[in-house]
Amino acid sequence: MTSINTDAILETLVFIAIFLLLPPLLVGIIRKTKARFQNRIGAPLLQPYFDLLKLLSKGETISKHTSWIFRSTAAINVSLLIILAFLAPWTSLRPFNLGADLFLVIYLLALTRFFTVLSALDAGSAFGGFGASREVTLALLVEPAVILCLAAIGSVSQTSDLGVAFSFNNIALANQPGLWFIAGCGLFLASLVELSRMPADDPTTHLELTMVHEAMILENSAANLALVEYAHFLKILILLGISSQCLLHAIPFFWHTTELILVLSSIVSIMILAASIAIIESVAVKLRWTKLPEFIAYSVAMSIFCVFIALSKNLN
Repeated sequence: MTSINTDAILETLVFIAIFLLLPPLLVGIIRKTKARFQNRIGAPLLQPYFDLLKLLSKGETISKHTSWIFRSTAAINVSLLIILAFLAPWTSLRPFNLGADLFLVIYLLALTRFFTVLSALDAGSAFGGFGASREVTLALLVEPAVILCLAAIGSVSQTSDLGVAFSFNNIALANQPGLWFIAGCGLFLASLVELSRMPADDPTTHLELTMVHEAMILENSAANLALVEYAHFLKILILLGISSQCLLHAIPFFWHTTELILVLSSIVSIMILAASIAIIESVAVKLRWTKLPEFIAYSVAMSIFCVFIALSKNLN
């Protein structure tokens, strides 16, 4: 009994350490990879940690026109994403085995966007309203792709619990590499839009007219900005983690390996996807606003293929 409790405590501590410490490192990997592609040395991998600490020590400037919504949004979003980190199957290590209903995960992600948009509008900034409008428009286009990809996986496994559907003990999905691969690719493309990365948005731009996410957080500063940034880092971890889990499930080897290898592979695969984002941003350009629906259509098309595969599986 003592051994079992010790193992459970160790798993819990490792899980908490991963989801607290890994998000800033992913951003460091993206920035470092982009710098190397541009023949620059770039900032250290740990620079995002230093940036967060520096923001926490600064004095805060708040517009007199803001209300409690602006002051509370950052803390609310961090709290929601921490809950999502315990629910969503972004890694094979899930010590608490909490139920991760598909629609609960989708609504929690939507709720973080809702508060971010409210905060941008509450500040009364022209660029905040501009970015909020674009964020809602992109969400309207990309959310169907995310829902259909996850629903197709849940349909084959006969459950809406993503924890059960993404389990490597789920025999119903053990021989569906095509479904897993297409779902992983579709979710990854959708994540680029959800996270406001290229080609949907350029996170390094200083031209407000082209911003989406950055335009919504212009009024934040100091500790509030640190929480906003960390919430975004957590969102990167969760979305890339779900995509990487789909891709790992598409490889037969991982269905018959040890838990330790699965955990290490989960972390490495998330880092690889983060580096992939940097590569995409190094070789691609930001699309014009009118061209973004065409890019999102690729993700939607993959989600529809997932639905067709799920229907054919269920009919058989």
